[in-house]
Amino acid sequence: MVADLSTDWLFHDSHQLYYRKPFGAVPCNTDVELRLIIDASRSVEEVLLRLWSDGGGEKTITMTSQMPSDGKRVYRAVFTSPANPGLLWYYFLVKSRGNIYYYGNNLQRTGGVGEISRIPPSSYQITVHKKDVKTPDWFKNTVVYQIFVDRFYNGNEDGKIMNLKPGSLIHASWENNPIYIRERVDGGILAYDFFGGNLKGIIAKLPYLKELGIGVVYMNPIFEAPSNHKYDTADYKNIDPMFGTNEIFRNLCEQGKKQGMAVILDGVFSHTGSDSVYFNREGHYPEVGAYQSPDSPYYSWYRFSKYPDEYESWWGVSTLPNVEEMDASYRDFILHSKNSVIRHWQHLGAKGWRLDVADELPDQFLKELNQVVKETDKEAVIIGEVWEDASNKVSYGVMREYFYGNELDSVTNYLFRRQAIDFLLGYREARAILEEQMSICENYPKENFFATLNVLGSHDVPRILTLLGGHEPRPDGRYGEEMKRKLDTEERILAINRLKVASLWQMTFPGVPCVYYGDEVGLEGYTDPLNRRPYPWGREESELIAWYKKIIGLRNRHAILRTGYWQPFAPQPNVYGYVRYLNKGRDAFGNDQEENVAVILLNRSLSSAEATVDLKTWCQGMLFDALNYGQEVAVGGGRATISLRPLEAKLLLYKLDDPPKKCGTLLHISSLPSGDGIGSLGEDARKFVDFLASAGQRYWQILPLNPVGPGNSPYQSVSALACEPLFIDIGLLAAGGLLEETEINAAREKHNIQSKSDKVDYPGVKVYKDALLRKAFSRFSKATSQSFDDFINDNKSWVNDYALYMALVEHFGDFSWNKWPKAVAERDPQALNSYRELLANEINYHTFTQYIFHQQWFALKSYANNKGIKIIGDLPIFVAYESSDVWANRMLFKLDEANNPTTVAGVPPDYFSKTGQLWGNPLYDWDKMASDDFVWWRQRFSALFKLVDMVRVDHFRGFEAAWEVPYGEETAENGEWVKGPGETLFAVLEKYLGKLPVIAEDLGVITNPGFPE
Repeated sequence: MVADLSTDWLFHDSHQLYYRKPFGAVPCNTDVELRLIIDASRSVEEVLLRLWSDGGGEKTITMTSQMPSDGKRVYRAVFTSPANPGLLWYYFLVKSRGNIYYYGNNLQRTGGVGEISRIPPSSYQITVHKKDVKTPDWFKNTVVYQIFVDRFYNGNEDGKIMNLKPGSLIHASWENNPIYIRERVDGGILAYDFFGGNLKGIIAKLPYLKELGIGVVYMNPIFEAPSNHKYDTADYKNIDPMFGTNEIFRNLCEQGKKQGMAVILDGVFSHTGSDSVYFNREGHYPEVGAYQSPDSPYYSWYRFSKYPDEYESWWGVSTLPNVEEMDASYRDFILHSKNSVIRHWQHLGAKGWRLDVADELPDQFLKELNQVVKETDKEAVIIGEVWEDASNKVSYGVMREYFYGNELDSVTNYLFRRQAIDFLLGYREARAILEEQMSICENYPKENFFATLNVLGSHDVPRILTLLGGHEPRPDGRYGEEMKRKLDTEERILAINRLKVASLWQMTFPGVPCVYYGDEVGLEGYTDPLNRRPYPWGREESELIAWYKKIIGLRNRHAILRTGYWQPFAPQPNVYGYVRYLNKGRDAFGNDQEENVAVILLNRSLSSAEATVDLKTWCQGMLFDALNYGQEVAVGGGRATISLRPLEAKLLLYKLDDPPKKCGTLLHISSLPSGDGIGSLGEDARKFVDFLASAGQRYWQILPLNPVGPGNSPYQSVSALACEPLFIDIGLLAAGGLLEETEINAAREKHNIQSKSDKVDYPGVKVYKDALLRKAFSRFSKATSQSFDDFINDNKSWVNDYALYMALVEHFGDFSWNKWPKAVAERDPQALNSYRELLANEINYHTFTQYIFHQQWFALKSYANNKGIKIIGDLPIFVAYESSDVWANRMLFKLDEANNPTTVAGVPPDYFSKTGQLWGNPLYDWDKMASDDFVWWRQRFSALFKLVDMVRVDHFRGFEAAWEVPYGEETAENGEWVKGPGETLFAVLEKYLGKLPVIAEDLGVITNPGFPE
């Protein structure tokens, strides 16, 4: 691509390969080609490239030109980058018509398109680094979770806080607000507050972090120190006793490794605490500290101006005396000795370091630290706390060398955080964000750019949710007001929607996402200490945590989002986006990856937006919306027009891989352990759910919940919509005051109920439970219950017919309704009303058992869902003839005038049975059912989906065609295939009920050749 010179007669764009090749940072001794475009109509005497580098000084190169083309003349220069790492700067000088014009970096110094000037301009930057620099691949492919240990979780079984520090403030409630006790005069901290989080707490929550998708646990300092934040180190080689021990830390690293998680420590090496082994101003340690005597072995570590009370300290805070990092004994202690601080903790399991205030650590110290860290573990990572562009950071008048190849792997990318906030709050438009992020991409070596620690929150800044809700901390803000002030409902909804956009950006942007504990569940807070509130266990924002699990899961599953190339675009001021792509099947580091393309779009507006994006360079055909059920987005002619809802973030993938496989267990309720002769919905069911969750299962499949029929089979039930009363938990009835323990024990003894039997004695259990249920009903019926009335109203499509049917069965002593008096069998309204009055108590009893079952079931299902377990139910395709379903809906089945079936269901002869299988179920009159849009089936599916999360449909192929056998046959041999409703039924179900999570029983290819597959 070349310039449009309609406005400027000079043009260079460092972000395009045509003008600068290779793009961005380069290794030492690399040929670099630069191009400048000049309007051919402009007379030019000379074009020069001015280069400048540290140690190399200034160099001027005459640029050569090519013949004009399309009214443009191209000037070109090639040079070799210096042999030593450093920053290289350039701009252009053009002599035209006796004047000198300059073309250099723009006023924002973001690189890309520059500006014409009559005075020497800002230069373009080229970062030159050592060859073959490599940052750890594992780190580039992970997600980090930052923990402020005292505020995360107390893992002690008794909940007690260990090794309380004298003079500390201990919170009585985990839900308190953190607070400092300060001196009135100078604001110095008099006492720190503690909540009791510890390393055992992190170990206990590793499964949670694993489920979230985390690969690295980064903890704020954990070495012994008097404060809650531990940046005032007292003993570099021991865990603070409130947090645990060195052995517990080793265990944390080992347990984390088993879960696929590494542990990174926070190293504070620019200063120590005044109350430390080394300085010992307060005299708490037996060793002689630097404050106590110049003869102390630590005296040379510190910078005294007037011994002992005047010394250099971090930002003037007297409790944080600065150290002389280049002191030989200090470097030996921290870095070089056999059991140095670095080696000590890495041998215990630490996988790397985040270096506090890295700009205060000399470059030589960082080089030596890098050498020791990598010698101990070449895959360990080193992250520096840097708030600005780390490639050209100047600290104490010195240009820092972080990314030259032998200091830092990564830095804390607070620039990303600022860009996300500025964009989402409307401070800057998409184009400005694009230019700034391209500048970082250009200035950072690729290995470092893809390893930057991308943060939205940390212990040093206000909570991201508070900021995105429009609450900025005020410099004069009073703590008491900020402690009480929270986002109102509308602000919080707005903030959550913005955070979804920001977090998707974070998870799909080059670099390593870092989640600050609690951001994923909606913690609010202004500056320190309110940004360090305890994690709200049990009060999490479920919507947010589900979102984080989803987007972290997508990042972890798709390599394209981690190491794919990155190209941004800004289709309109309120929409920012970028493409992640491969180059000939390889990622940005030359690794083979499965072919894919990702398109990310971020709409910050409170209104809908539409963005048209040119994607022909990367993909054609279809993209799939990874956050919206894989909906298709056409890329016609290489262009896609994408609609975005207000505050919507989209992730479109060229290829959606299969979601991670999940597993489950098939166990019917009846098989659960129980003291009542059959499994039930009480405590043992919850224990089974706990077992499933702990075993990493995600599904609990059950057989039909319907009342059992002949042979105690739930597939031949008296009702396709009612549930089995035998599963009602007797203990829960007692807890609800409907039964007494003495009554239960007496009934167990009377009916010989064996608590440890491995089989269900259905006749005995039925008598035992029926007696207790009727006793409970007698007490329940004395009081009115609104929820009972609501249950009847919500289930009136089936429960009234079922209860009446069961009462009539009891009354006539026969399940075969066609043997009842004709008026009752054929549901004469007058006859039914008479029996409803006669059998009212029995009808109410059967309604009561269904009500109690549903109450207990929904409590169990809620418990399972909260544990991450989904329940798969079972729907038999056919119903029993002796059922309330057929009796109440005779017209929907193939019956003769005597109400006998004309045909019954079965399976034709096959290798399994020479005479087939004769099931005996009546067949559906599909034409009749279709006349009212299958309302019976809609009611059946709707009722079942209230009870379960997914449904397995038994004998699913029966919807395509069923083997119908004439009624009265003794085998299934003389049947025929009769066409079913096929796709029509499911199209109608989707029309009324939406997409249904249905699992079809696959019986293999058995469809009759006369019917299409």
